[in-house]
Amino acid sequence: MANVAGRKSAASLGKRIEALALTPLLFVVTLGIGWLIWSVVEWRNGRTPSYRLLGLRIVRLSDERPVRLGRSLARAGICCLLVIPTIITCCLIGVCFVFGASPPDGLLHDPRTAPWDYLTATKVIDERAQPQVHGGRGHGILEPIDLAAATRPSRGHDNGHAH
Repeated sequence: MANVAGRKSAASLGKRIEALALTPLLFVVTLGIGWLIWSVVEWRNGRTPSYRLLGLRIVRLSDERPVRLGRSLARAGICCLLVIPTIITCCLIGVCFVFGASPPDGLLHDPRTAPWDYLTATKVIDERAQPQVHGGRGHGILEPIDLAAATRPSRGHDNGHAH
């Protein structure tokens, strides 16, 4: 995803899963009441306690300013309404993978937008991520290279070498 000047990059799926996993731990460690108070304080800035610790923030798509209470409540409500069907769908997809289906390319690497983000015109950004210089995906050290797309010169053709 290309970064426009001054725009923050979207948070990765891994970061969002980290925040989801960190939330119950923080709730237990702060004995619940501490988490609730911390959440109210952070909510004004488009964050939850776990988002704060991981450098994530929920912002409006239009100007990347933190969401206000109304949009945040709408986003949370939509999230709750969609979580159960999402979990069921993920279980069905997991069963498909167990029976041999292969996942789409970039499933865990490309940034994702959740349905509740689409419906409330928000996105989760990673404030600690480095800005991207280019929009295209190059071949990194650990990225697979598609050798099937490579062409091999046929025997009768000049391959650029002197004879």
